[in-house]
Amino acid sequence: MSAYQKISCEDHSIYELVIMRAQSMMVAIDGKIVRIKPIDIVTKDGAEFLIFIDEFNHQQKIRADLIIIQK
Repeated sequence: MSAYQKISCEDHSIYELVIMRAQSMMVAIDGKIVRIKPIDIVTKDGAEFLIFIDEFNHQQKIRADLIIIQK
């Protein structure tokens, strides 16, 4: 896996707002656009991870820099 690239303050704020409002959002993961429901953003070993519910109602965790927010 590639080295972690810090996400922008804007993206971090978007995640926090969506989490607080219990909303879903469109993102690109591995080039595929999907709807997710973020539930937390955490830091571990210097990298940020987004914990979310996927389109199949499964909880997942992914490094935040591997997600592209569809604005």
